[in-house]
Amino acid sequence: METAAVEWAREVLAPDRVTWIRTRPWAEVWQLDTADDRYWLKINFRRTVYEPRLVELLQRTGADLLPPCIAHGSQPWALIRDAGQSARDALAEVEPADRIDFWCGVMAEYAELQRASRQLDLTGVGVPDFSAARLLDRFDEALAEPGWLAPELVPPDEGFTERIQACRPLLAEAAQRLADGLPPTVQHDDLHDGNVFTRDGRTMLIDWGDAVFAHPFGTLLVTRGVLAAQLEVDVDDPQLRRVTDAYLEAWRTGGESAVELDRQLELALRTAPLGRAAGWQRALGDPAVAVEHDFGDAVPYWLLRLADAVTESG
Repeated sequence: METAAVEWAREVLAPDRVTWIRTRPWAEVWQLDTADDRYWLKINFRRTVYEPRLVELLQRTGADLLPPCIAHGSQPWALIRDAGQSARDALAEVEPADRIDFWCGVMAEYAELQRASRQLDLTGVGVPDFSAARLLDRFDEALAEPGWLAPELVPPDEGFTERIQACRPLLAEAAQRLADGLPPTVQHDDLHDGNVFTRDGRTMLIDWGDAVFAHPFGTLLVTRGVLAAQLEVDVDDPQLRRVTDAYLEAWRTGGESAVELDRQLELALRTAPLGRAAGWQRALGDPAVAVEHDFGDAVPYWLLRLADAVTESG
């Protein structure tokens, strides 16, 4: 059944064909084919409704990494021009070295977008604030939501909840040290090859519904993790270090040394799992919804990753 959002999309684009694609707890997607191009209507739900405003704001930087987007003036709806082929498909048969080269280029360009985003009022359009100064607040909120650590969701590990609660002082210490580093920027928080597309020689990033206002380097938690799994290597493998170095090089503009940037990277990666846990809470909204859609272990998993990361380094 077509909704008001689809009616709006018809008015804007006058498409020849409109096709429902999927509905998930956090968003619904429709495909619209016009005489000249293809567009995607994304209807955001729950606590991801800031995404259209964020993309609209990021477009003001003039960055080539964003596909053309038309956001509704008051509703969480956006029409996004087709961004071409996903990197997941484009890189399916390439050699590991070519995959690494591709990601070196993407991350260097993405770093420039992050740097440009410091001029924008990101939290003013609703982007969640996971800056170092607010990490403890976000941690307390994540644990305060009832049901996410219910026995049926957590691993059969005695003391699981206590391990998470006990990491708070170490998280506070890491956050305090991180606050001395680079100022927060937009942080995509789900940057992998399924959200990177290429069209006409241009690389574009989609799906900003998990984005947060945070230390920029937290991005590498997902990016390196997915790359490591695809290449079947450890996240500290020299191949992945090339991607890390290409990304960090774009931040050496204020006199920061490589050693200092590595220090901040370590702290950002230690604390970034909190953003992933909270992102699932925003997207799913309710533990019952998480169970219904087979995402019941997502929040406990990332909270445990957080506890392990800050404890092992604490």
